[in-house]
Formats: sequence, C-alpha cells, structure tokens
Amino acid sequence: MSNSTPCTALSARDVMLTNVVTVSYAAPLSEVERILVENRISGMPVVNEAGHVVGVVSVKDLIERYAEDPDSRPRRGSGYYHMSVADMDDADFESYELPAEAEETAESLMNSDILAVDADASLAEVARQMVDQRVHRLLVADGGKFVGIVTTLEVLQVIAAK
Repeated sequence: MSNSTPCTALSARDVMLTNVVTVSYAAPLSEVERILVENRISGMPVVNEAGHVVGVVSVKDLIERYAEDPDSRPRRGSGYYHMSVADMDDADFESYELPAEAEETAESLMNSDILAVDADASLAEVARQMVDQRVHRLLVADGGKFVGIVTTLEVLQVIAAK
C-alpha cells in the first residue's frame, strides 16, 4: 500500500494480514492463552483438522469464561515455567506431556459465527461491518476461501498514515 493511495480507494485486500495465526479447535485453553500472549494478538481463527476455519476465539472470550467460572482457568502446577517454543529443542517436545486433568478446548470457547468481508470490499465497508458487528477483526474471503484478516489496527494505520 502506498502513501499516495487515497484511503477511499483501498480494499480489504490492500490492508489485510496474510500471515494469520490460528489455533486448532482441539487446543486446550492454556494453549489458546499461550498463543495469544506469545503473538501479542487479541484474537485468532480456530481451524479444524483440514485447516478450515470453524470459528474465532479472542482474549475477551477467555476473560468472560474465566469471570463466569474462575475454576475453568487452567492451573499451572509448581513445576510450571514459561519457555518460548523457539527456546525448546526437539527433545523437549518429545518429552512434553499435558497434565492429566481435563481442560476445556478452543472449540468450547470459540464463536462459530464467522464474520468475513470480501477481499474487494472497500475500507469503508470493512470499518462499517466492524462497527455494526462490534468486532475488532474480520476474516477476508476471496472466491469462498479465507485469504487473510483485517483488524482494527490495520484500519487505524491507514487513517493515521494520512
């Protein structure tokens, strides 16, 4: 996107992020929380085994779940420590085991109403749908396939660049 392109001429395709962080529908909530924190994002698409988007999960969803049922928040035992995946080697992954206690999954928390815009939707249409739906992110579809995501940050960056 060039600084000389008028804001009104931009489409979702022009501002969308294509490197989208996703989480498996079967991921435990502790994994959802970790991915959101490590990637410094407030929400992400939830995908099934085939990689198809089946919902969206956000920090707001986690907060609401934990506020409604504080005991649903995964407990970290005394042996818990935080380590980035980048700091782990293959042996660490092979020896890692999830705790025995059952934990809710992304599927139990996600919103299965997938809000999307067409890749050619104008930036004004994107902003209008975000306001109307009261959301901070919209998936971007092209020919029935999800190709990216637009968040309020991308919309604000375009406005701030003018």
